[in-house]
Amino acid sequence: MKNKKNKIDLLKKFATPIWVSPLDNVSKINKDLLKYIYDLREKDPKGIKKSNMLGWHSNNIDITKSQPHQNFFNKISSNLAQVAKDMSWNKTRHHYKITNTWAIINPPLACNQSHIHSNNLISAAYYVKFPKNGGRFIAEDPRETSLYYHPVCDKVNSLNEQNVAIEPKTGLLAMFPSYVKHWVEPNLSKEDRVIISFNIDKFSKYNDFK
Repeated sequence: MKNKKNKIDLLKKFATPIWVSPLDNVSKINKDLLKYIYDLREKDPKGIKKSNMLGWHSNNIDITKSQPHQNFFNKISSNLAQVAKDMSWNKTRHHYKITNTWAIINPPLACNQSHIHSNNLISAAYYVKFPKNGGRFIAEDPRETSLYYHPVCDKVNSLNEQNVAIEPKTGLLAMFPSYVKHWVEPNLSKEDRVIISFNIDKFSKYNDFK
């Protein structure tokens, strides 16, 4: 007599969200952002060193002094609101805002090594210009233990995958928790890959130290 199968409920918890949005009607926004970014590099050709390898990384950009950035962030306001809704953020106790933004130009062979954006809630990359073979965006499983100790799996699925590769395109916005390690493959095209990145964090509406 065969044993009756026991009922099993598979609980898929501790999700790691990645919001991927191809934006429409951004040609003018991208053109203005590209001009701003290349002008910025001309004024500061050295930039700063972060995760960038062979590429140029700007200092933080003051949004209030950049109309192209203001136009961009106005464009994605509904995307940011959706993130807050999906995460069920409390807006009574905290308000949420963009803490900083910067630009990266990756010429041929340039890439970005694995890193996180510490002390923030959500981070993002927007592809102002992405050439064919410009290098995928790779997000790693934030449960680091599973990266070092795991069985051999017959096929990759949502329960055992260790990284997620996103093939960008011009006009794509990707947002993810700031604790997620991520890196960028080398740009194997003959053109520049240009992005802007930004962070979002929470700020208390009250004085917590009374």
